[in-house]
Amino acid sequence: RNTIGTLNTISIHRYPLNMAGSYWRVLFSIVLVLSHHSFSVTSALDPSHGDEVTLITGATGKTGALLYNSLVKAGHTVRGLVRSLEKAKEVLNCTSCDSTDGVYVGDVTDESTLEAPMEGVTRLVILTSSVPLKADNGSFFFPPGQYPKDVDFLGVKKQVISAKNAGVKHVLLCSSMGSTNPDNFLNKHLENVLFYKLNGEAVLLSSGVPFTIVKPGGLLGEDVPAGTRRLMVGHDDLLDSGVSSIPRADVAEVFKQAIENPEESQGARFDLGSDPSRHATGDFKTLFRDARDISVVEAGAGGAERGAWAGRKSGRQSTKVAH
Repeated sequence: RNTIGTLNTISIHRYPLNMAGSYWRVLFSIVLVLSHHSFSVTSALDPSHGDEVTLITGATGKTGALLYNSLVKAGHTVRGLVRSLEKAKEVLNCTSCDSTDGVYVGDVTDESTLEAPMEGVTRLVILTSSVPLKADNGSFFFPPGQYPKDVDFLGVKKQVISAKNAGVKHVLLCSSMGSTNPDNFLNKHLENVLFYKLNGEAVLLSSGVPFTIVKPGGLLGEDVPAGTRRLMVGHDDLLDSGVSSIPRADVAEVFKQAIENPEESQGARFDLGSDPSRHATGDFKTLFRDARDISVVEAGAGGAERGAWAGRKSGRQSTKVAH
């Protein structure tokens, strides 16, 4: 059956956000329980990646293109789901830019376009996101059918169902920090975008498919290269504001490392930021292990000395520094 867990029976999009945040809190609690109890999920992925096929949806987006080209360069078999062949030719360095190159045209809001690219796929990386456009008066709007509810919730749901039907062994999702706060300014000004991203997380968590959910903070542009900052992981939007942003190239690298280290990355759902004052992350296996520990509010990975537990007197959960 094409069912994804029990959360479909209480889909949050039917409830208004003016319920004093009560339903938001219920959903967030469910997400925490699901993510905690899913940490033991494992799969029989081949560490060598020799026969594996990775499909990236949103492959022509800024993060998607970085990840696609990085995986191709590393020798992975990669497919990309795109909405525009012209843009694919521009950013994916493909030749014919069709199915022979592993490039498929589709729309995540239309499940019929997902069947062909999903066939034979080992791993799905969901990098799709609703994207606001700017009006002449300076306000932002979404095109019809591309609202956060359409893309970040229902579009993710259709991708997860399609992946499960196709026998995909690992689904990686890019969500966002800020989803614990119903009063976040992005929700107020961008059609409750973080609200619906949290719905997308819940769908994946309830699907039974091995998952990795990365929730980056503010994205820094292409002028900030990867590998120049200490990456920081945490939970529940408790990363300090000074380390809550991250270069987009580092986000792509974290997904690449999650693909190449599935035993460590599966079952992790975590906030992701970076510290520009500390040396770059080198130990991604430790980063993912810390990310799977939901007692960790903030941990930096990459060769640092492990620190003592702290922060309890202030009411925060435990904080530690990882190797």
